[in-house]
Amino acid sequence: MRTQPLNRSSAPVEESEPEHAILFRVTPMLQFRRITTQKRFIPQIDGLRFVAIASVVLFHVYAALERGAVPAPIPFNTDLAKRGVELFFAISGFILGVPFASHYLLNAPKVKLKAYYLRRLTRLEPPYFLSLLACAAMQAVVSHRSLSDMAPHLLASFCYLHNLIFGAFPGAVNGVAWSLEIEVQFYLLVPLLALLFTISSARVRRGVILLVMLLAGLFSNPLYRTLHLHASILYYVAFFLAGFLVCDLYITRGAWKQSLLWDAIALALWPTVWQMGRNFGHVALPFIIVLLYLAAFRGKLCSWVFSNHVITNIGGMCYSIYLFHFLIIYGVKHLTASLHLGDNFWVYYALQSALIIPAVLLFCGTFFLLIERPCMDREWPAKLWAKVRASALPVSHKTVASATVENAGESL
Repeated sequence: MRTQPLNRSSAPVEESEPEHAILFRVTPMLQFRRITTQKRFIPQIDGLRFVAIASVVLFHVYAALERGAVPAPIPFNTDLAKRGVELFFAISGFILGVPFASHYLLNAPKVKLKAYYLRRLTRLEPPYFLSLLACAAMQAVVSHRSLSDMAPHLLASFCYLHNLIFGAFPGAVNGVAWSLEIEVQFYLLVPLLALLFTISSARVRRGVILLVMLLAGLFSNPLYRTLHLHASILYYVAFFLAGFLVCDLYITRGAWKQSLLWDAIALALWPTVWQMGRNFGHVALPFIIVLLYLAAFRGKLCSWVFSNHVITNIGGMCYSIYLFHFLIIYGVKHLTASLHLGDNFWVYYALQSALIIPAVLLFCGTFFLLIERPCMDREWPAKLWAKVRASALPVSHKTVASATVENAGESL
């Protein structure tokens, strides 16, 4: 009698994943290049983000060490520390202006506002909410701050209303979140502000943007003395419009010829970003930013530097760095502040920076890879839901569900 082979089809066994498949899945997670809308990647913009986040981090390291083992020679200047944030505002003006300007000036497809706002929501909220919860937990553990004290501020920050209700800093759970509330105000106004691009004459359009920048800078200066409107779009709108102007010039460019003259302009102007006083700088800096950002594209050396792979990778994860750097700086400083070589503050600053900044990059780089970068994929909620549904299915259906998820990913 012939022995029949066992029929194993009725008892499916879940096989272990091959090593090459695991490697295939892990490798994309180790890529630091940001995921951009419509695959549009402009390396110089991430290079400029690097300058902005470096300014923010280095000034906050200084603030943390001001009362360290070696006294700081100069009191911490909060206005200069905000210059990196103002650089970020201009970058936001450029990035968000591109799709609207492309539609009005180049007859590109119309921006779908529902998709535009949903993209902002799914891209920014998960990292932001996690940072607020992490800061709240740290304050509860380290500073013994009560939940009843934090709750109103935490709720206001979740709704991006802390600046308007309490002011930027009093009681804030995450001390750097004030600028993100201004960014959200700008996101809401972009479709309206982008109507500037409907002016058909390039000369008139750019003249109007320049004029509005000037008037906004002059008339918003008195708002600095107010608790609530200082940290609002009303005070900073000129910086976003500077990004609009660079966007206008960029998308309507012909064949831009790179020149060392633009490198010379950048070399002369970059130091002024952190040298100008508060009132004059508030008016003049948006115009200087326009020249500096143009130089990032049109200067031979500037374009090369701002397109450097390491610089663009760090600049690309600036959001993660911005959300958590303050927390990490003070955490590391708590352990290392007593370490110093001699009594020179700048040697002390260099030593502490060498200890603090790698910790910032390590933690924030990990957060970027695990949380922020996946959120850059506009389809991540649908993909996550598909995986959750697939994991809940019986074993016999997982093969089909897995294929469905993979096919969905390949079609994007």
